[in-house]
Amino acid sequence: MQPIVLNWPGGEHPFRLGIADLEALQQRTDCGPEHLLNRINAGQWYLSDLIQVLRLGLIGGSMPHVQALKMIQGAFEDHPGIAFKVPAQAVLAHCLYGPPEDQPGEPLPVTPTPED
Repeated sequence: MQPIVLNWPGGEHPFRLGIADLEALQQRTDCGPEHLLNRINAGQWYLSDLIQVLRLGLIGGSMPHVQALKMIQGAFEDHPGIAFKVPAQAVLAHCLYGPPEDQPGEPLPVTPTPED
């Protein structure tokens, strides 16, 4: 899946959570990605949830590990924690459900079938 490009408190960057990133996220948050998204949506998140989603998303989006960590630390020092909720939701939702224009269940264009 292609990364999602987000404008977040740390600037504008591509974010992507691949399989290895999701496994690391599960280990660091002690829950699966959909459970984590539900926890964030319900307002029951921990600051470390948002940090890990965004850090791993930057790494999956091709940013080197050390640079991603420095960027996350700097952004979280300069902005209130709630500013990271929506970007973290967007990264997880993109990973789980794909881009908004590619939603399952949308009607496909009708093409005429050839007559017999």
